[in-house]
Amino acid sequence: ERVALSHCWGTKSRFVTVSSNIEASMCSIPLQDMPPTFQDAVYTTRQLGYRYLWIDSLCIIQDDHQDWVVESTRMREYFKHAAITISCDSASGDDVGFLKHERKVETLSVILSSNDEVGFRQQVKWPKFQRRDTFVSERAWTLQEFVLSPRSLSYTSQQIVWECHTRKYCESSENSLEDSHLTQFWGTKRFFSALATSRQQVSKFGYVFHHLCRWYNLVNDYRLRDLTYGQDILPAISGIAREIRAQAGGTYLAGIWLEDIHRGLMWAMDGAGKIPETYHAPSWSWASLQISPDALNTLNFLYWMIRLSGTPLVERRATLLSHEIIAEDNDMFGCIRFGSLRLRGSSLLARKWQGSYKGGLRTHFHQPIHLTSNQLIFQLDVFDEKVEPLDVLANALLFQISSWKWDQDRPEVALALLLVKVGDQPIETYRRVGMAEVPNVDGLAEEGWEMRDIRII
Repeated sequence: ERVALSHCWGTKSRFVTVSSNIEASMCSIPLQDMPPTFQDAVYTTRQLGYRYLWIDSLCIIQDDHQDWVVESTRMREYFKHAAITISCDSASGDDVGFLKHERKVETLSVILSSNDEVGFRQQVKWPKFQRRDTFVSERAWTLQEFVLSPRSLSYTSQQIVWECHTRKYCESSENSLEDSHLTQFWGTKRFFSALATSRQQVSKFGYVFHHLCRWYNLVNDYRLRDLTYGQDILPAISGIAREIRAQAGGTYLAGIWLEDIHRGLMWAMDGAGKIPETYHAPSWSWASLQISPDALNTLNFLYWMIRLSGTPLVERRATLLSHEIIAEDNDMFGCIRFGSLRLRGSSLLARKWQGSYKGGLRTHFHQPIHLTSNQLIFQLDVFDEKVEPLDVLANALLFQISSWKWDQDRPEVALALLLVKVGDQPIETYRRVGMAEVPNVDGLAEEGWEMRDIRII
């Protein structure tokens, strides 16, 4: 059995294995030469009674692309089969360490009637290890390290936290977090409890444990995290994707599951996307865009994926005709060189829309704002202050993906992609620039629309 380490590499320390030092490192690595985080991890591993410790920066040859490709496909196995993963949540880099730092503890003092002073430690909140609440949860690669590990020992800035698939213990609380709706939803590691041994939990919180709900929630968290190399956006979550396929099957297409493609295409950026300098994924995938730093506090990039729980109108869905993925290094879970979808569905030039318009996406299903029933609600994936959103809309094609009926008091709504045409293509080809919500009031989602076969790249 082995222990695995989940850590932030940082910018000051580059203690790694490369081709020039691998032979010497395989003979020995003096403990005193290691950075503080590695020294602390070795000490902790020994104290826990284990002999072997897996550290990615040492066990993968960092300047050997082929070794990196092979090892990156094994991340699921390394962390899923680790006895324990040590997570250095309080360390911003390997040069910091996690055992000797001073804890950040806020205290209060009260003067009693006897003039004695009594100190109190303020209650410490338990970390969720989500939404960038620790150093490790700021990094993209560490999400799958945490989720897939059956047990994690996390050293945070205020306390040590133990978490496994069924329990979570913090120093600040004597009791394990109970199996409530809230803790099931926030207990990221619990998303991957083996279904065969969790029947009571599944029956009680079935939608949380559904593999697609797991995926959408995890991707929401993942999109808030940092990547040193943008092209790692799919490899860095590939271990989770492989685990989902192992548990539930399915066909994986550049971050989207084919079996749920009518929801999977309905991700929402609300203008927070940035076009990367290099190709990451086809435009229909959430992985095609980077996230603007200004958007890191946005609640949900995949709003529709999770909340589409109304009644789907199957007869009004687009039809998937074919799909194509060309993967780098023959790994469908890793880097993508090219991807396309061919779809048949109902389409309309956006400038021919007969109702009114409204930018943003808060919506005919959930209505915190006042809407007229005939409003086309749209949002762009990338906001450019130099371009008016309505100018983009005027040149876009509305292409319906699926229709939903939330309840009897609200109209049927079609969810559509906003597409712009790509020239010089043998097939009518488009790329995604946004999405829209089309209310079917007085036939607005039917009249004037025409069936069309298109390709999206």
